Amino acid sequence: MPIHVQCDECFQSYKVKEERAGQTLKCKSCGSRMQVPAADEETEDLFEHYGEPITPQRKTKTAVKSKKKKSRKKGPSLSMGKLVKKAFGVMSMALGIVMLGASIYMFFEGDSPEGKRSRPVGGLIMASIFMGVGKKWLFDE
Repeated sequence: MPIHVQCDECFQSYKVKEERAGQTLKCKSCGSRMQVPAADEETEDLFEHYGEPITPQRKTKTAVKSKKKKSRKKGPSLSMGKLVKKAFGVMSMALGIVMLGASIYMFFEGDSPEGKRSRPVGGLIMASIFMGVGKKWLFDE
Protein backbone atom coordinates (compact mmCIF):
# COMPACT_ATOMS: atom_id res chain seq x y z
CA MET A 1 0.00 0.00 0.00
CA PRO A 2 1.46 3.41 -0.90
CA ILE A 3 2.53 5.94 1.75
CA HIS A 4 0.97 9.40 1.57
CA VAL A 5 3.45 12.29 1.90
CA GLN A 6 2.76 16.00 1.80
CA CYS A 7 5.34 18.74 1.20
CA ASP A 8 5.57 21.23 4.05
CA GLU A 9 6.40 24.13 1.71
CA CYS A 10 3.90 23.90 -1.16
CA PHE A 11 1.44 21.32 0.32
CA GLN A 12 1.70 19.07 -2.72
CA SER A 13 0.60 15.48 -1.97
CA TYR A 14 2.50 12.42 -3.13
CA LYS A 15 1.97 8.68 -2.94
CA VAL A 16 5.25 6.78 -2.61
CA LYS A 17 6.03 3.09 -2.41
CA GLU A 18 6.55 1.44 0.98
CA GLU A 19 10.18 0.76 0.06
CA ARG A 20 10.83 4.55 0.30
CA ALA A 21 9.80 4.72 3.98
CA GLY A 22 12.30 6.69 6.09
CA GLN A 23 14.02 8.27 3.08
CA THR A 24 14.34 11.94 2.23
CA LEU A 25 12.79 12.98 -1.08
CA LYS A 26 12.86 16.14 -3.11
CA CYS A 27 9.52 17.78 -3.91
CA LYS A 28 8.90 17.91 -7.66
CA SER A 29 6.89 21.10 -7.33
CA CYS A 30 9.04 23.42 -5.20
CA GLY A 31 12.32 21.51 -4.76
CA SER A 32 12.31 21.38 -0.95
CA ARG A 33 13.30 18.26 0.97
CA MET A 34 10.69 16.13 2.75
CA GLN A 35 10.94 13.07 4.96
CA VAL A 36 8.89 10.01 4.06
CA PRO A 37 7.37 8.63 7.29
CA ALA A 38 7.63 4.97 8.21
CA ALA A 39 4.65 2.90 7.05
CA ASP A 40 2.68 1.88 10.11
CA GLU A 41 -0.91 0.87 10.65
CA GLU A 42 -1.89 4.01 12.58
CA THR A 43 -1.31 6.22 9.57
CA GLU A 44 -3.29 3.90 7.34
CA ASP A 45 -6.17 3.83 9.85
CA LEU A 46 -6.39 7.63 9.81
CA PHE A 47 -6.89 7.64 6.08
CA GLU A 48 -9.57 4.98 6.30
CA HIS A 49 -11.59 6.86 8.98
CA TYR A 50 -11.27 10.40 7.66
CA GLY A 51 -10.87 9.93 3.95
CA GLU A 52 -8.38 11.69 1.71
CA PRO A 53 -7.10 15.06 2.96
CA ILE A 54 -8.08 18.16 1.07
CA THR A 55 -4.99 19.82 -0.32
CA PRO A 56 -4.84 23.45 -1.34
CA GLN A 57 -4.22 24.38 -4.93
CA ARG A 58 -0.73 23.66 -6.14
CA LYS A 59 1.42 26.73 -6.45
CA THR A 60 2.55 27.08 -10.00
CA LYS A 61 5.58 28.96 -11.05
CA THR A 62 4.41 31.73 -13.29
CA ALA A 63 6.73 33.02 -15.90
CA VAL A 64 7.55 36.62 -15.26
CA LYS A 65 6.62 38.54 -18.33
CA SER A 66 8.30 41.82 -18.83
CA LYS A 67 5.63 44.37 -19.32
CA LYS A 68 7.01 47.15 -21.36
CA LYS A 69 4.81 50.14 -21.33
CA LYS A 70 4.31 51.59 -24.70
CA SER A 71 5.06 55.22 -24.39
CA ARG A 72 2.77 57.23 -26.47
CA LYS A 73 4.18 60.64 -26.97
CA LYS A 74 1.35 63.01 -26.57
CA GLY A 75 1.38 66.45 -27.97
CA PRO A 76 1.39 69.36 -25.59
CA SER A 77 -1.97 69.26 -23.90
CA LEU A 78 -2.40 72.40 -21.90
CA SER A 79 -5.54 72.87 -19.93
CA MET A 80 -6.57 76.34 -18.88
CA GLY A 81 -5.08 75.84 -15.41
CA LYS A 82 -1.74 74.68 -16.79
CA LEU A 83 -1.68 77.55 -19.26
CA VAL A 84 -2.27 80.11 -16.49
CA LYS A 85 0.37 78.42 -14.33
CA LYS A 86 2.93 78.60 -17.15
CA ALA A 87 2.07 82.26 -17.82
CA PHE A 88 2.56 83.16 -14.15
CA GLY A 89 5.80 81.16 -14.17
CA VAL A 90 7.11 83.26 -17.06
CA MET A 91 6.08 86.49 -15.31
CA SER A 92 7.65 85.38 -12.04
CA MET A 93 10.93 84.50 -13.77
CA ALA A 94 10.95 87.86 -15.57
CA LEU A 95 10.29 89.75 -12.33
CA GLY A 96 13.06 87.78 -10.61
CA ILE A 97 15.53 88.64 -13.37
CA VAL A 98 14.60 92.34 -13.19
CA MET A 99 15.00 92.34 -9.41
CA LEU A 100 18.34 90.57 -9.69
CA GLY A 101 19.57 93.15 -12.20
CA ALA A 102 18.39 96.02 -9.99
CA SER A 103 20.06 94.48 -6.92
CA ILE A 104 23.37 94.08 -8.75
CA TYR A 105 23.14 97.67 -10.04
CA MET A 106 22.41 98.95 -6.52
CA PHE A 107 25.35 96.98 -5.14
CA PHE A 108 27.85 98.60 -7.50
CA GLU A 109 26.34 102.00 -8.29
CA GLY A 110 23.84 102.70 -5.55
CA ASP A 111 26.00 104.66 -3.13
CA SER A 112 24.18 107.27 -1.07
CA PRO A 113 25.32 110.94 -1.07
CA GLU A 114 26.74 110.45 2.44
CA GLY A 115 29.19 107.88 1.09
CA LYS A 116 27.49 104.80 2.53
CA ARG A 117 27.47 101.62 0.43
CA SER A 118 24.07 100.16 -0.29
CA ARG A 119 23.49 96.52 0.55
CA PRO A 120 20.61 95.17 -1.52
CA VAL A 121 20.30 91.87 0.35
CA GLY A 122 16.49 92.01 0.40
CA GLY A 123 16.40 92.46 -3.36
CA LEU A 124 18.67 89.46 -3.89
CA ILE A 125 16.52 87.32 -1.61
CA MET A 126 13.30 88.36 -3.35
CA ALA A 127 14.87 87.79 -6.77
CA SER A 128 15.86 84.25 -5.81
CA ILE A 129 12.35 83.56 -4.46
CA PHE A 130 10.65 84.83 -7.61
CA MET A 131 13.00 82.91 -9.86
CA GLY A 132 12.58 79.71 -7.86
CA VAL A 133 8.78 79.94 -7.94
CA GLY A 134 8.85 80.75 -11.64
CA LYS A 135 11.07 77.75 -12.35
CA LYS A 136 8.76 75.44 -10.40
CA TRP A 137 5.66 76.69 -12.19
CA LEU A 138 7.29 76.47 -15.60
CA PHE A 139 9.04 73.11 -15.49
CA ASP A 140 7.18 70.93 -12.97
CA GLU A 141 4.26 68.91 -14.19
